[in-house]
Amino acid sequence: MRSTIRKVVREEFSGDNAKLYVQQISNFHRIQASPMFHAAAEYVRNTLLEVGIKNAKIEQFVSDGSKKYWTHTSPVGWEVKSAELRLVEPEEKLICRYIDTPTCLHTHSKATPPEGITAQLVDVGAGTKAKDYEGKDVKGKFVLATGRAKMVHEQAVYKRGTAGVITDTLTYEMKYVRESVDTPDAHAYQAIWPTKDDLDKVTFGFSVSRRQGNHLRDLLKHDKPVKLQAKVDARLFSSNLDVVVATIPGSSKPNEEIFLIAHLCHPKPSANDNASGSGLLLEIARVINTLIDSGKITDPARTIKFIWVPETYGTIALLYNHPELPRKLVAGINLDMVGQDQELCKSTLTVARTPDSLPSYLNDLMINLLEESREEFDSSTMFGSASTFRFKADVYTGGSDHAEFVDSTIKVPCIMLLQWPDLFYHASMDTIDKVSPHSLKRVGWAATVAALTIANADVNTALYLADQTSSRGITRIKETGRKAVEELYRIKEEPKLNEKPDELAKSLATKSFYYRNKLEHIIQREKEAVISVKRLASSISLDNFIHKFTEDISTTGKKEIARISEVLSHIAKTSGVSVPEQMKETEVEAESKKLVPQRLFKGSLSMEAVRKALTEKEHEWYEEKRKKDPTFGMKVVEALNFMDGKRTLYEIIKAISAEYTETRVEDILEFLRDLEKLELVSLEKSGDRRDL
Repeated sequence: MRSTIRKVVREEFSGDNAKLYVQQISNFHRIQASPMFHAAAEYVRNTLLEVGIKNAKIEQFVSDGSKKYWTHTSPVGWEVKSAELRLVEPEEKLICRYIDTPTCLHTHSKATPPEGITAQLVDVGAGTKAKDYEGKDVKGKFVLATGRAKMVHEQAVYKRGTAGVITDTLTYEMKYVRESVDTPDAHAYQAIWPTKDDLDKVTFGFSVSRRQGNHLRDLLKHDKPVKLQAKVDARLFSSNLDVVVATIPGSSKPNEEIFLIAHLCHPKPSANDNASGSGLLLEIARVINTLIDSGKITDPARTIKFIWVPETYGTIALLYNHPELPRKLVAGINLDMVGQDQELCKSTLTVARTPDSLPSYLNDLMINLLEESREEFDSSTMFGSASTFRFKADVYTGGSDHAEFVDSTIKVPCIMLLQWPDLFYHASMDTIDKVSPHSLKRVGWAATVAALTIANADVNTALYLADQTSSRGITRIKETGRKAVEELYRIKEEPKLNEKPDELAKSLATKSFYYRNKLEHIIQREKEAVISVKRLASSISLDNFIHKFTEDISTTGKKEIARISEVLSHIAKTSGVSVPEQMKETEVEAESKKLVPQRLFKGSLSMEAVRKALTEKEHEWYEEKRKKDPTFGMKVVEALNFMDGKRTLYEIIKAISAEYTETRVEDILEFLRDLEKLELVSLEKSGDRRDL
């Protein structure tokens, strides 16, 4: 059955047809809650109807800048007809027009008078903090800034009355990987994101290229004033979020659903982000429906659901308005930026795993299929596979719609397929020529086969997936043990530490404790991942196999922990040091063992809501943490996910340290204290636990 599905899906799937869908979607300026997004949603629905999926529909949810879905505030509606920015002094030049480059206009910009606004330009550096404006007269003028547009608008327009904002920053720069110097003519996607309370303060903004920004800065170095003229025809209004939903009903278990989701939003063209995921999802729907109609495969046992959303907002609104949905959902696959030409975009397909707070067989199913794709799509040579397609598995990263499903209050396993990094991400140069039919077909094949495998899963499939997950889990445990031993020997060979035996002993102890904790965490995670197949089927024989697999995982883990102890003992002996058996407990660690944090809200946490509730100084603390630790944002998310009313704060921090990197108790406690002030969590003493 599995080999048949692989073959017929590969034969029916068309990367070229998927790219045609991508191209059509990229023609829409798909801003959330906008008429153009609605037009794109209609295109998706109508295409589904044309390929034979007759239950396709558009669901709508209020989106007016004030309606809240749990902690998230819906965006305000926006429509734009035209916009242009001109340099008028000391020279005359058209800088950009919306009709040529839709991303040149900050999303949610409001209209100017018909004749436009002419004003002097002032450079404010980043423009995101009060100190950037010290000693500068910006009222009624344009500001040129390198910061994120939303933050600049809040500082410059809302607080200081500037006429408008000009930014020239590439979104999400990565040193040596993705910098403005790589795409100096790209206009970054920037947005204002006002709430209903902000509407009277909103003006407009433009995103110019780095080359254009540098030219403006050069002009500002001279004594003559630099003046710009802006014209914008746009409006803000109360609107709706459009969510397209279609299903292929299950034949025997229709109330159990496997879903595939893609966000349909982002400015024109945004071909890879995420017309590629949305177009690919259309092709997946067409392929499955065609194979059923042709009799090459049977109707799936479980329902297969296809969902197109405005990113995050649409998913949150869907879950908020359908509280029955999580009970039906068995597993999901999020398609976000999947079509990249890997050489042009410098991308690698990444399987973003489910978080350790929600272990699942789903991770290894997808990884296994991508490995098998080499046999399906690539030639063999005398030196092995000729494949040039890159892919990898990574830790849970959030940042897209899968995050809403794996949240611990929803608890539906969902992975993300993402090509990352992308040189042209969130920029005007994310165009259809960067989309590869080969990438679309390979990723689409893997996602389709995974969906059909789960949709038709029985006891035999569950056993197969449990065996696969157990085998790969044991490999991960052994790999972690190997890394632990390497780290211990690296510490032993550190010249500076060899001269300081006490510091050497402390470093060895710290590292060994870290890896023992990590292994204990991984052992539990891998066992839970194997057990997760029981969502698909149940039988005594399956239970027996699962018991054996989990025992094998435990045995392997214990051996690796013992190996760390043996190596540590050997290194200590040969180095002439005595390694402490326990690390000295700090006062805050002792406190964390007594605290049991509990969530008081549902759905993923809106960090924007948290930011708005904090002072500027308080929020700077978070910015500094993210700069020093790129995983800090995910650590706080997982801290919330691990809250079950039983785990102490200390246990939660041990878990996120094992999942990511060593985490300071003080940092997570600071975060939770802020949430406690906002009445989003409670911090109770272990003897005062509440049942929620």
